Amino acid sequence: MPGTRFSTGLPAIESAFGHPTGQVPRQPDLPDSTVEIIDLPADTQIRQTPPDRPIGSYFLPPVLVNRLPLADAQSGLRLAGRYLYADLVDGGTVLIGSDAQNQFRARLSNELLASGPLLERVEGTNHWRPVRPTDQAGHSELVVTRQRVPDDPHAALRDPWKGWGIDSQHASADDIRVDGIQYKVVPRGAVNDPIVYIKNPMHMVYDFDLLDQTLRTNPLEQPRAAIQVPPTYHWVVDPTLPFQSPMTEYVASYFPELSAVSLENVAFQQFVLANGSSIATGSGLTLLRQTFNDWKVGNNHPRPQLADPLLMLPILPSTGGGTVRITELPSASANGALQRLDFNPQLFRQEWQYAQATQTAVDLKRFMATLLTRNGYTVFDPSMSNAYPAVVFQRTGHDYVYFLSLHRIRGRKINQTLNADPNSASLRLHIQVGTRAAQVVVDAHAANKLIWLRGGSQLLASAPDTVFIIRDGHSRL
Repeated sequence: MPGTRFSTGLPAIESAFGHPTGQVPRQPDLPDSTVEIIDLPADTQIRQTPPDRPIGSYFLPPVLVNRLPLADAQSGLRLAGRYLYADLVDGGTVLIGSDAQNQFRARLSNELLASGPLLERVEGTNHWRPVRPTDQAGHSELVVTRQRVPDDPHAALRDPWKGWGIDSQHASADDIRVDGIQYKVVPRGAVNDPIVYIKNPMHMVYDFDLLDQTLRTNPLEQPRAAIQVPPTYHWVVDPTLPFQSPMTEYVASYFPELSAVSLENVAFQQFVLANGSSIATGSGLTLLRQTFNDWKVGNNHPRPQLADPLLMLPILPSTGGGTVRITELPSASANGALQRLDFNPQLFRQEWQYAQATQTAVDLKRFMATLLTRNGYTVFDPSMSNAYPAVVFQRTGHDYVYFLSLHRIRGRKINQTLNADPNSASLRLHIQVGTRAAQVVVDAHAANKLIWLRGGSQLLASAPDTVFIIRDGHSRL
């Protein structure tokens, strides 16, 4: 009987023209590798089954694993917001969830029910492992997946988007035709945007979870940019990958000590701001790419709210009256609402231990100044005053100025006394933050470019220690 031929290989990606996110180097061409099966018995049962995704495709990148809390002693799981993570005995950490039978499995972030390998805890440890399938007696079975071998056996791997064509009868007015092939596109966003993005027709709409998971597990399946080339204005697809890593990893590269929850919330908020909603548009994808490129090369940001998490924070309300104002800190939960930034003390343990061992305001200012500097901000030299600690800082790429009042919080509330005279010697601005920083604050306030923040250490009995920052609408001038 005729043989069934299978093609295997590695992706080879070649950039055709310049791109704001850079070039992807070309992989060396590999010879075609095929497997041919012939002379199967006539009664052989052949059925098509989807291949199981290997456990390695669920692994989190180390930069995110380092930000997760330690494993709980009772469950052996690492809890971050609404998500559960498990460390595997053979290395790697995976997101886990329950399947329809309420069993733990490796999970993709866009799944309601986990569908990955079944997992079990190794008794007496905080590590987990895939459950080995039980051997079952019975007839052997050959499972074959049939695929057509293209004329160029590496084309589908090098340019997988060439297999995303659709029938003309399913086309809409927004779709485009490239080299005679019709493609679905991501909703365009701005009508006059010259860049559109073709997409895999199996992906209906890209919300944050689907796009981030695609970038994490199968980046070649992400949407591809297309432009019209004069003089004929025919459409050309840029084979360069628009995104080189998941969005949370972009954030982690430039804010390296944020907690895992804050990384996810910042990336989600950035996605929503760029697209104007929770669904991706072509214009939104281009804005995200531009922002990531601006981070990389140090450009000024035309939309700084997309580039700096502190500008994404909402102004939190305060309560109270008379001489006391109270701000209650919201929980640090991964529910998509970015209300606070948190830095993970596990990533700077020595500095954190020293900060907790001293109670002087000057040491608190120095601790926060070095933390902000490590995460890309430029901090004015803190003053030597121990009264009402605060630091002033900026970030390359925009002209906003931050005034951060510092606190040591046990619990969830910041109590602010309002009856102090701001003109008293200990509260004068140049005493608090230094002469140079004071002038910068006054100028930024006049230009409506001053952002008031509160932050510091928060200790809770029911949660890990953290260093937080929130946005406050109360002027200190």
